[in-house]
Amino acid sequence: MSVRIRAFEVADEDAVVSLWEEAGLTRPWNDPRADIRRKLAVQPELFLVAEEGDAVVGSVMAGYDGHRGWLYYLASASSHRGQGIGRALVAEAERLLSALGCPKVQLMVRPDNTEARGFYEALGYTPFDTWATGRRLIVDGPGGPA
Repeated sequence: MSVRIRAFEVADEDAVVSLWEEAGLTRPWNDPRADIRRKLAVQPELFLVAEEGDAVVGSVMAGYDGHRGWLYYLASASSHRGQGIGRALVAEAERLLSALGCPKVQLMVRPDNTEARGFYEALGYTPFDTWATGRRLIVDGPGGPA
């Protein structure tokens, strides 16, 4: 496996959106292309892709707000699962966050996504007993609040 991890480039957009769709990460109320545009405006160096040859085979978005880091949109192509791409992307995101002085990193996983939960637990992530909540400020698509 000759996979290289690098910063996202604008030319990667179609491949990344396809990857997210294949991985089941997209939702009707989140426009993935709008999420990409927003990420490119804030800490774009923390948006990573894994590529093999000319193909994007993984991605992760990271962010740091000065208090904690966050991971989003971690995905690897189904054809490349089990090859360590997800682990490598998380490790690189953690390295970049650590270099910024980030003391901790968190993420959210849907309760029914047992595969992702097992993946993160194997990396040493511990579930918290917290109540996660949110509020949409910009409606990207159908399914969101009016």
